[in-house]
Amino acid sequence: MTTIQFSHEETTQLRDHGIVLFADRVIFDAQPPMSADQIDAVRALAGGTIPESVFELWQLTAGGRLDYDLDVPMHGRPEAIGWCELFYLGSDGYRDLKGWIDYERELAQESAAEDGVPWSGQLFALPIGGFEYCDRIYVVIDPQAADYGHVLAWKQGLPPAWTGAMHEDGLGKVAPDLHAAFAALRLDGDPLEPTSTYATGTDLLAYIDDRVHDHGLAQTLADKVIDFYRAARGG
Repeated sequence: MTTIQFSHEETTQLRDHGIVLFADRVIFDAQPPMSADQIDAVRALAGGTIPESVFELWQLTAGGRLDYDLDVPMHGRPEAIGWCELFYLGSDGYRDLKGWIDYERELAQESAAEDGVPWSGQLFALPIGGFEYCDRIYVVIDPQAADYGHVLAWKQGLPPAWTGAMHEDGLGKVAPDLHAAFAALRLDGDPLEPTSTYATGTDLLAYIDDRVHDHGLAQTLADKVIDFYRAARGG
């Protein structure tokens, strides 16, 4: 856990610049908090029992972007998972929370029909983030499940031409709860010393730089956020 602390005034300023801190990690391009009506709508659509940690996140931000490294065991080996998006209501792209819930509802209904049983209307797990269509992060919301509250990752298998890659879809456990899942997000390298054009940290640092130079974020506060972010090295 990082020892860097932010005052209420600092977190308010960061909030104004679309930066939110949750479970010792940085969310950027962060949406406003989810309203009570929106939370009720998601709860009704997904069914189940959404863990309090998810509500804690939504009370800070409805969604946004992450820029960390994450590996999850799948098929007996660690797989890199793209968890760079936090889904939210009203997104016009891959981060559309309602769109992903509707998609999961369709799959659940089809599965129940194939098994010849009526569907309960309750999702087993709530999709909360991922990367485009190929990687997704879920929180188990079935209160009867042994792994209730656990955070899971799903990854789409790649075509056989991708030598050495996982060629079948995979599902693995990220952590037993959302806070632990955020703690699993790490930095394998120093974002201030990138080893490639698309190294982890590039997007976040570019976002912060834009907020400083074009939107008035104080450089001292930006540097503090970057130090806070870099504390995730070696997770």
